[in-house]
Amino acid sequence: MSTTAITNELQINTITLKNRIVMPPLVIWESDASAEVKDIHRKHYASCAGPGLMIVEATTVSPEGKLHKAQLGIFEDRHIPGLKDLAETIRNTGAVPGIQLHHAGGRASRESNWGLAPLAPSLDGAVKPGDPECRELTIEDIRRIQGDFADAAERAVAAGFQVLELHGAHAYLGSQFLSPLTNTRTDQYGGSLENRMRFLLELLRNCRERIGDQALLSCRLGVIDQNPAGLSLEEGIETARRLEAAGADLLHISCAHKVPDDVPPAESDYNPLFRLAAAVKPQLSIPVIGVGGIIDPAQADGALKSGMADLVAVGRGILADAGWAAKAVSGRSDDIARCLQCSPCFWYKDPEKCPRRKQTATRLSEL
Repeated sequence: MSTTAITNELQINTITLKNRIVMPPLVIWESDASAEVKDIHRKHYASCAGPGLMIVEATTVSPEGKLHKAQLGIFEDRHIPGLKDLAETIRNTGAVPGIQLHHAGGRASRESNWGLAPLAPSLDGAVKPGDPECRELTIEDIRRIQGDFADAAERAVAAGFQVLELHGAHAYLGSQFLSPLTNTRTDQYGGSLENRMRFLLELLRNCRERIGDQALLSCRLGVIDQNPAGLSLEEGIETARRLEAAGADLLHISCAHKVPDDVPPAESDYNPLFRLAAAVKPQLSIPVIGVGGIIDPAQADGALKSGMADLVAVGRGILADAGWAAKAVSGRSDDIARCLQCSPCFWYKDPEKCPRRKQTATRLSEL
């Protein structure tokens, strides 16, 4: 199968992506209490050369929002020099450098964030229900965190990133506000969809006001919950429309709290997570990134040609073979060491146990 679609350029406002492959935010947990960029981060991203867009892993905008003790941070100016080096490293591969701005909300812990109390939209709807360490966000907290995101956006631009992705999926803070499973507030940030989407919409507008047109603004948006009592796909699509109206330049479509198996069309060769992008794309005029289960360039090309997405994120495929994108765009798909889709993924728990990496090279140890 000719993989011509993935090699096409894509122009988004003033930014040109050299191809349609995206390296999504893939955490490698290699920082420390400083939350600063380390040499292994630079080498890791340099080794993954090939995608048109590379998005740096979840980077926390607030100290109490840290998900993992080895997570990167962007909540102080001291983080800018390392991030600037990282953006330049990515640019030198030919990719547009992006970064994901993140706050774990109720999924944080005192162990990971210097003893600070995790903050969630509501305690009875928290990711860890009844967690005695967690505190419900006040309006003052919300305003401060929104300011932290805007500050982080400004730092990201100063560091040279051209795409900023706000995390609104995977049961982290933006998603916690959006889903009724984790938001049982009774004020202007809870209850109706209009109220539950307010946090993300204000967040995007605040960041846009702060950075203007210096970078593209995206959101990794969870558009559905697996639990029928949670966020419906219709609500997720409406949120996507509203984010576009608020100034989003592109959207990275994913799930909120897990994805149901019955996302239509059921007979599709693509997994349910990727099919979410296909459900959202016709409702928008901005580009959509699809993600989920893409391990073969022919799959990525087929998704683009059929109009399921404008860009295809390849996560585990690139972790299994750092040369995935470079091989795909140069017509060497047969040389790719394809991810075996182990569940759970060995790479995230113990990279050296990834069976594909064993066959090719234990890349992190070489870095």
